[in-house]
Amino acid sequence: MKKGLFCGWKEVFAFTFKQGTTVKGFKNATVGIGIFMLLIGLSISIVMALVQKDNATKVSDIEKVYVIDESGLEVLYLDSFAKDYGESFPKVTFEPVKEDVKTLAAQLGEKAPYDVILHITGQEKGYLLSLILPMGCQISESDGEDLNSALLISMEQSKLLSSGIPMEKLVTAMSGVTVSRLDAGEEERSVGEEMVALLLPMIIMFVMYFIVLIYGQSIGNIVSIEKSSKLMEMLLTLTKPYGLIFGKVSAMTTIAILQTVLWITALVGGFFAGHFAAGQYIYPEYSNVLLDVFELLKNQGGSTAFSAGAIILGLLTICLAFLFYCMLAGLVASFASKAEELAQVMAYYQIIMVAGFLCACMLPIQEKPWINTILRIVPVTGAYVLPGDILVGNITVLQGCLYVAVLLAVILLVVVLTGKVYKNQLFYKGKSLAERLHKKNAKA
Repeated sequence: MKKGLFCGWKEVFAFTFKQGTTVKGFKNATVGIGIFMLLIGLSISIVMALVQKDNATKVSDIEKVYVIDESGLEVLYLDSFAKDYGESFPKVTFEPVKEDVKTLAAQLGEKAPYDVILHITGQEKGYLLSLILPMGCQISESDGEDLNSALLISMEQSKLLSSGIPMEKLVTAMSGVTVSRLDAGEEERSVGEEMVALLLPMIIMFVMYFIVLIYGQSIGNIVSIEKSSKLMEMLLTLTKPYGLIFGKVSAMTTIAILQTVLWITALVGGFFAGHFAAGQYIYPEYSNVLLDVFELLKNQGGSTAFSAGAIILGLLTICLAFLFYCMLAGLVASFASKAEELAQVMAYYQIIMVAGFLCACMLPIQEKPWINTILRIVPVTGAYVLPGDILVGNITVLQGCLYVAVLLAVILLVVVLTGKVYKNQLFYKGKSLAERLHKKNAKA
């Protein structure tokens, strides 16, 4: 056997990597999911362009609105309509009339195909807006509904103006209220920036959760299935148990990371391909909201969000976080003295993994800085929260380096501990501790 604690791990890595990538269905799953992610990326950009195009080009053909006011309001205020909805209803003018609805509808129709009637009546518990499209009118029902909805603000203003409240008090009552919390020296973020800063870490957590859930069982199988096989005897001539377990787990981790990188590359590639196609062929004035928000976050004063250092450290942290959970899966699987016990011991791994995920998702809601600090230090939760926090600038690159150093130290500790457990299981031929003690006492 070669000397050194981790000697021969490269040979085990190469063997396991080749074995994992040539298994049946590996290429089909990798390519199939990659194509699926590519289509998702294309769809995101194209759908955004279609929505913007639809909203930008939706201009109503309504020209004149004949207003029959039977509401009893002292003031019917429609002057602000053009200012608020001029882009959607550029041709609309209002004309008060005294005729009844039936008489006016009979006079319009085909003679005025783009004119409609607005009937306002007072009711016991409020007011009713009825938009009438005369026979032969060319205005669609959806346009009529949009106009009715747009007039709701004018009706609210009319109610307030008719109440007799002085104008200065009305201005105070109608002014909006916003809530914002800023730390010292922090610049205010827009709603879009806040959404990205909140959603991106959550997306990373969910992706990390599903990856470690899928690959954890595979790593457990790799660790335990060869304990009693003749192949193990050959591997032990190349390396010690420490190098053996590290080579196996790091190979499976590398396969998983390469697959994930390929899928993310397909998603991002599809996103930018859709972005190019949307601007060239769908809507020339298309603006990619996600790219705009990322740029705002990146350029925010004092923030490291999406800077080159944050992106590099964030990607490194994702790899280390995944390696941590893979090594944890290997450690738990090493306690299985027989292949039949794997499902039982892997249940403990899943409990730890799910508990870490739930804590990482739910505890930050408390908005207490010391809770977030603990979540980043403890590797079980830090593996989930650190990548997103680094990327969106919730912590600086320097702070991220300190947390990553803690995570790396724990990974090395888990590697050594896993090798020790695996060594004991190998050299005792898969017998449990109770069996070994019983045999020892019998000899005595």
